[in-house]
Amino acid sequence: MGREELLRKLQESHRAIEPGQDVTIELFRPEDALGVALAYYETYGDTFPLEHVYDPEEIVRRNATDDQYTVVARTPRGEVVGLFGLFRHAPNPGVYEAGQLMVLKSYRKRHISTEFSLVAHDRLPKQLRIPVVFLEAVSNNTVSQHIVLPRGLVFTGLEVECMPSGVQAKENDAPISLFLMFKLFEKTSCDVYLPEPYRTFCETLYAELALPRVFSSAAARTGETLASPFFIQETGLMRLTVTRAGRDFGEVVAAAEAKAGPRGLIQIFLNLGDAAAPQAVAVLHDRGYFLAGLLPYWFGADGLLLQKVGREPDWDAIQCVDHNAAAIRDMVREDFERTKYREHRSA
Repeated sequence: MGREELLRKLQESHRAIEPGQDVTIELFRPEDALGVALAYYETYGDTFPLEHVYDPEEIVRRNATDDQYTVVARTPRGEVVGLFGLFRHAPNPGVYEAGQLMVLKSYRKRHISTEFSLVAHDRLPKQLRIPVVFLEAVSNNTVSQHIVLPRGLVFTGLEVECMPSGVQAKENDAPISLFLMFKLFEKTSCDVYLPEPYRTFCETLYAELALPRVFSSAAARTGETLASPFFIQETGLMRLTVTRAGRDFGEVVAAAEAKAGPRGLIQIFLNLGDAAAPQAVAVLHDRGYFLAGLLPYWFGADGLLLQKVGREPDWDAIQCVDHNAAAIRDMVREDFERTKYREHRSA
């Protein structure tokens, strides 16, 4: 069933939900699927870039696996008035993203989001024995940052202007930057190959997260690059996940950039367990990439995220809840400025 047909069916199924009812917060049941799809439709209209959120059958299918756990706020009549999800988002199946939190307008200001955060970032990962949870917190306001900070999440990066404003709110046309925040329920040691420009940044976060790491010596790129692209055409976001950077790494990156187009935003996920990662960073610097953040355990070993944008980000639009968020923003901005200097020097 296509997107237009799914939206038409949701329009026909939409019914007003009586405000003021008691709600319970529980794991998804198959009979919640239509309510979940309707919640997406009421919250985002037809703007959400992923089609499956409007498809009740696909919502049931995804929640029947370990790839996704949806939690809903449900009225006694079975109506869904809010939800969030934990879903796999990384090569390491032990890493889950907590996201897509929404509460219908008539049920806001009832602390449902705060209760969701407690479940998402504490109770449910412990119950399911999930070792790593992360969040992409919006920066056009500090509400989500305020909600999750008491749960012990740590700022590890900033993805600049990667989410269109229409996906989160229709207040303006400016894209929204997202803070990366991680919480680790298990901490095991692993080898990492740190690029020298980001050694201090990574070591500072390792200390804050109390992560044991073995720092190993880098090696040259050999063989073929092992990478997988993911492109959201509606938003122009290209994500290239690089498990191993080979001799053809530059060509692989160039192909991803060509697919994204001149207005696209490119994010490169590098495996710090790959001895060639420091050389890959040097290649990316020459192509105009700058720091986005550290991704603990992303590949089993940690990941390093770099990004490339076509214009100067609006740094003043990035709101920070505390000095830790501001420090991340400032480091990303400084690296962006160094990228401009490198490009000017190479020209």
